[in-house]
Amino acid sequence: MLVIAIVLAVVSAFAVYRYLTTVEDDIRADITEVRVYRATDLIEPRTPGEEARPFIEEARALREAVVFEGSTIVCLGPVDPNADPNAVGCPDNPHDLDSILAGKVAAGPISAGQLITADQWVSPAELNASLSEDIPAGKVAISIRPDEVGAVGGFIRAGDRVNLIASATIQLNTFVQLLQNPDLRASILGEGFATPEPPPGTEGDGEGGNDIVGQVAETLPAQLDFTQTILQDLEVIAVGPDTRPQPLDVGLEPQGTQVIVLEVTPEQAEQIEFARQYTSVALTLLPKDTPYSPFDSRGVVVDDLFSLIDRIAESVEATVGASGN
Repeated sequence: MLVIAIVLAVVSAFAVYRYLTTVEDDIRADITEVRVYRATDLIEPRTPGEEARPFIEEARALREAVVFEGSTIVCLGPVDPNADPNAVGCPDNPHDLDSILAGKVAAGPISAGQLITADQWVSPAELNASLSEDIPAGKVAISIRPDEVGAVGGFIRAGDRVNLIASATIQLNTFVQLLQNPDLRASILGEGFATPEPPPGTEGDGEGGNDIVGQVAETLPAQLDFTQTILQDLEVIAVGPDTRPQPLDVGLEPQGTQVIVLEVTPEQAEQIEFARQYTSVALTLLPKDTPYSPFDSRGVVVDDLFSLIDRIAESVEATVGASGN
């Protein structure tokens, strides 16, 4: 009986083995592997295809995970070199990796182990976003090109905020001549600027003695040098090739004289264009991540350089008077 039991156990084990082997063969018959490419390391966005090639190697994957309608997975065909590539391969998938990588860059990050597809690689022109896509409604972009000193030494970057200062020499000769001629200024500026009549019973102080406007005009200079902050808290959206949507890793290296693009309202754009045409402009760099408080710019003339103390005293007196202290 013991012998019979052992024989039956052996027969049963052999039957189970044969069954499992048959099932495994059936499963294997339904599973087909194909040759693909995988990334061996992280491939950063914008990496040229030629530089990324060393980080791509041949691998295997299940055919059903690779071959489907619209698949762009790069596939070399079946693993078995004797298999019919049209039957168990991937004839409709892209297969020439070198042509896919030539002249292309990675459109986005490709993780280690990720299958390589044709649509992961695009031409550099396709990857460049349009700057207009980054301008919000109601705003426009306008560019200026101050010299290196006027651009904070070339340290302005996309995403910074700046104030715009304009300096000009205003010629007053014609205006002074207008004010000195009572008839001319009355016809242009109105009768309110005519020479006032002398009080009744007086003969005045002689020719022009009552012409207060003309007397003031004689004290005016022939020209006036003027500097003023005309626009405040403007956002920089591009400095040369460095743009807000596609920033470059430029660090703290000065960029020299670059075209600087500002995001402004249409009205501000008109002011900037006028300043660019008729004045010299400079930018001041504002602190990052600090709330900005706009100020009322009175502008600076040459006299202000020598009366700064008086203006400070005036401001202090106004502040003290307002506070009542």
